[in-house]
Amino acid sequence: MISKKKENAVRSLVSLYTVVIGVALSVSVLTLIDPKTGLSAVTGGSVLLFGAFVATLLPFYHGALRHLDDAYLESDSTQIKDGALIFDFLLLFFHAMVFVVLALLIHRPVDFAWLLIALLLVDIIWAIFAHFGSSAAAPGGAEGKWGLINFGFVGVAVVYLFTNSISFGTSATDDARVALPVFVFAAIRTAVDYSVCKRFYFPP
Repeated sequence: MISKKKENAVRSLVSLYTVVIGVALSVSVLTLIDPKTGLSAVTGGSVLLFGAFVATLLPFYHGALRHLDDAYLESDSTQIKDGALIFDFLLLFFHAMVFVVLALLIHRPVDFAWLLIALLLVDIIWAIFAHFGSSAAAPGGAEGKWGLINFGFVGVAVVYLFTNSISFGTSATDDARVALPVFVFAAIRTAVDYSVCKRFYFPP
């Protein structure tokens, strides 16, 4: 039986995570459409990066909330390690803050691409911890799958960027060379995520 105190602690984490993710989404819209210049600030590249941002944010937010509910509220599993909730709190909060920074880079495709990779790396670290420390699922659960999916996509992304000499800090703004591949990358990653972990996202 889940204690009321533990339930309240989880709900507090969910509330904070939701607020920071909401801030990130708001910042992304304000970055896309500059209040001072209006729609004239919108470019094809920025629209593609905004799409990549939303395509990544949705499963990350959905998955984090499902993980917290599954691990701490819906299961009486004794496998969850002591102190796991505080580590979930710290990693998910950092995770959400990276989304805020990512939202500020919608007009900077190269920086956006590398920070997106950094976000996936953070998620791999979180997935490893969640799989072994705070997952209530059986072996082969969603947390482990997230880590493997993101590891594969990070490898593909890094190879693409290095093959095309797109290093962090360069000023390339070619939409077809950076923004479009980032959008396609994010969309495919999300499709794979929801396909592989469908039963976890939408339990029967």
